[in-house]
Amino acid sequence: ENIDGKKDDSKSVQNTADVIKWKEAEEIFLSDDHFQRISNLCSIEKFQLEAELSFDNKIKDNPEKSQNEVNEVSDNATNAKETQKNSSPNDTKNKVSVLNFVNSGTVAVNLKSAGYEGDLGGALDDNTDLVPGVYEGGLKIWECSEDLVKYLHKEYSDKLEGCKVLEVGCGAGLPGVFAFASGASVHFNDYNKEVLEEVTIPNVLLNVQDSPKDLDESKDEEPDSLMAKCKDTSSFPETRYFAGDWEHLNTLLTQDKNVNRYDLILTSETIYNPDNHQKLIQLLKDQLKGSGSGVALIAAKTYYFGVGGSIQDFQRKLEANGFEVETVFKCESGVKREILAAKIK
Repeated sequence: ENIDGKKDDSKSVQNTADVIKWKEAEEIFLSDDHFQRISNLCSIEKFQLEAELSFDNKIKDNPEKSQNEVNEVSDNATNAKETQKNSSPNDTKNKVSVLNFVNSGTVAVNLKSAGYEGDLGGALDDNTDLVPGVYEGGLKIWECSEDLVKYLHKEYSDKLEGCKVLEVGCGAGLPGVFAFASGASVHFNDYNKEVLEEVTIPNVLLNVQDSPKDLDESKDEEPDSLMAKCKDTSSFPETRYFAGDWEHLNTLLTQDKNVNRYDLILTSETIYNPDNHQKLIQLLKDQLKGSGSGVALIAAKTYYFGVGGSIQDFQRKLEANGFEVETVFKCESGVKREILAAKIK
């Protein structure tokens, strides 16, 4: 099950027309409506990060190589750290150990009761995980997203301050939210604008803090008091939000003079459709820092039965496009899952 308590079935692609008109990318800006959503929350969910990763084994073939991958991200952020006010990154007492998030199921119920009739309708009415080109599963917190945020907590907690991060296909955005809470500047992308507005942005705002320790101390904090804290947007790292298809997103980011290449790109449960692999790979090639200095972390199920996607196939395509790829975590029990780390050679 996922952390919303729902059965975590694999994403399944419904029969659709051969030609899909993918949504063009657009930027979503913070507004008073997003802060009001925080105020209207009846409760806040907690995702605890101190528990061990649910993996059978960590890949140990080349531990020095894996550590180099983490260190390179840290080195990229060195110049930006002087602008941050957090405690020393070596102080493990200040590691983020809990994330606040909204319950996606509650969001779905609220939208349905309000008479919502947009692109998320299939997910609200039929419990549909995916309608290609219309809804891409963003309301559900998927298993591999949990894996990725736990991996970041274990391997990157002391390395994220000052980094520039992009989470692609974010949905609830817990990996990106963790990076944000750890001091990184984070840009979030989801296919559906409504997912960003109803789930991603509230999750970010619920994790605004003065130091990583604040989230532990806010376990019983009411939504109104959290809203008052997050109203002061100058007190936390930059976040931006982009809806739409990856090909259009890549064009938008490339044309934006305020966007430089990213130290770290995160994505989970996004390789289920092989038809979209090249768009994602091109986005990674164009937006990740090159010469091995940037790292992309891809969390996915080993196989997506009935859909065609597999992590081995995606790894082969990455390598054919000039990436150096290693498997940094693997789970062999239950639903098989992996995390790849990819760098541009």
